[in-house]
Amino acid sequence: MKNWINICFICTSLILFSSFSDHPSRGEGTQAINTEEKIAGVSLVSPPNPVTDSWTQSVQQIDAEWVAILPYGFSYAGSPEVIYNTRRQWWGERIEGMTQLIRHAHKNDLKIMLKPMVWIMGSWPGGYDLKSEADWKIWESTYSKYILETARIAEAEGVEMFCIGTEFKVASNNREQFWRSLAKEVRKVYSGPITYAANWDEYTGVRFWDAMDYIGLDAYFPLVDQTTPSPTQMIKEWQPTAKKLKTLSTLYSRPILFTEFGYRSIDNCAWQQWELESIPYTQQINMEGQKNAYEAFFRTFWSQDWFAGMFLWQWYTNDAKAGGPKNSDYTPQNKPAESRIKEWFQK
Repeated sequence: MKNWINICFICTSLILFSSFSDHPSRGEGTQAINTEEKIAGVSLVSPPNPVTDSWTQSVQQIDAEWVAILPYGFSYAGSPEVIYNTRRQWWGERIEGMTQLIRHAHKNDLKIMLKPMVWIMGSWPGGYDLKSEADWKIWESTYSKYILETARIAEAEGVEMFCIGTEFKVASNNREQFWRSLAKEVRKVYSGPITYAANWDEYTGVRFWDAMDYIGLDAYFPLVDQTTPSPTQMIKEWQPTAKKLKTLSTLYSRPILFTEFGYRSIDNCAWQQWELESIPYTQQINMEGQKNAYEAFFRTFWSQDWFAGMFLWQWYTNDAKAGGPKNSDYTPQNKPAESRIKEWFQK
């Protein structure tokens, strides 16, 4: 009987792991991760002008303990160059502003994930592609320079986590060795845990999760095509994805972290969110939908031992003017969802 049970377990495991074939060996990550204490974080919108540390108060008021700080680089579609830290950028996107925001957060006992991102002019990171190997080598060189300079600052400022890339679907799926090499170079200058933030439709093609400490997901999974779905409906639709993520976590012995996650307070917020991007923030306002979607997320994931936590998208430094009942933006600030998020963060 014992042998039969073992055979059944092996067969079941093979079926579950089939969608993640050709996975690499484990063990390149170095950090021990405690998932009992969830990462309750917000993604800070980089302010255009200098701010004081008063922005941290609204973060703490919802019992968040982490903040993702987002410096930006830029590339043009089809161009291999990564441009960053220019005077034309917003203050918070540049090294100067990024460093001050880090110090603001640490001064007020907030932990930080530093998540340098690249805005692709005329496209988006997931669609970024180049025509030649020579161009890819140029991109890898300029991108590495951007990431390593940011990682050195993260080390100098005692940043608690570092993200080496965000939503580069083509590059992450096709240029595995580059990301492995970059992870090794980052670890030479930064001693904290690292992750990569894969888009929801990208993560199964990533083969270097063993080189990370967290499996990072920008988790905009489409759930229910309804104006205002209930938490129960969304919890049901989350189940297949949750099972796949648990399997992936087991396969790589890495916890799952939602490096970016959230919903607009808008009709159909839990469906294909990219289709809502062009809708103005004053239209199709739906506070109940946003609150229900967060509730379904917390009830599905927050108690799972393989789930590390999340950084909600997004949070503004000027809390008094952010969000509110007439705003359908992603931020939950001054909306019904905010109080529900706080209740879960307190748990």
